Amino acid sequence: MAAPTVITGFRLAARLHRLVAAVWLAWVAIFVPALLFVQAATGPDRANRPAGGFGAGEDLLVFFEIMRPVAIPLAVALVFGCILLVAWCVEWHAGVVRWWLNPDTDAPRLAQILGHGLPVWWRFARLTLLALVLQVVGAATPWLPLLADVEHRFVLPLLIFGSVVTVAATILVWLAAFRGGWFLGEPGRRSAMAAWVRGLWAVLRQPLRSLLPFLVWALPGFSLLLLPLVYGGPAATPFFLAAWLLGAFCLVALFLSYAPPKPPPARTVSPLDPPTAPYVTTRFPTLHDNR
Repeated sequence: MAAPTVITGFRLAARLHRLVAAVWLAWVAIFVPALLFVQAATGPDRANRPAGGFGAGEDLLVFFEIMRPVAIPLAVALVFGCILLVAWCVEWHAGVVRWWLNPDTDAPRLAQILGHGLPVWWRFARLTLLALVLQVVGAATPWLPLLADVEHRFVLPLLIFGSVVTVAATILVWLAAFRGGWFLGEPGRRSAMAAWVRGLWAVLRQPLRSLLPFLVWALPGFSLLLLPLVYGGPAATPFFLAAWLLGAFCLVALFLSYAPPKPPPARTVSPLDPPTAPYVTTRFPTLHDNR
């Protein structure tokens, strides 16, 4: 497999601009209603807020106190929205892989891309579930020593070690999943575990080239998508929409950065074309040869 490149991800994401818009619309449809609901619920209390605020740390406590009556239905709605978002991400990832690896497809039509992903959705869903399980295991294992009776002088080194291992394990698991997804789209590939292992081997063979697209696209992409958690300035909703559009482009470009070269289209052989190999036949003598 060819090495991942940031330029390839940018070019393909710009070419698949309709897919970027669809990813953005899905994010907006799931999280904008929740955002507007939170703003409407906290609006009257924010209007009565003192000019100088409540002090450091008290604003967050006031926010949780305001949202406590609606916390459960809001949390259920957000969990259901996240499940739909994961299912949608699996669908467009699978569709992009099958569309790109099919040598007979060229025009980037959104319906065609999504149609390619439907028959193999469960195959890519298994890869996603495998990556989630491995991430949970890799993120929880470094913190197990803290459950034991640890001396005070070892707590800080264990915290640093656990943080580093958790971040490294998360990046490694998802890099292997991204690269394994392209292996899973090859003809005859059905095992999500085998595809993930092949993706892991590809990451270990090309660690820097595999990490560079993640640093260029994933960090700004997720930062832009999670911006509502930290931004509270004026014109919040239009600002969020523009930031989410850029974030959707970054996430699409991230996955497409690991795309292999597109297979050449199959050549159609015409009866009028000259044969590629000499035509050889065996002629036996007949009665006409004795004339």
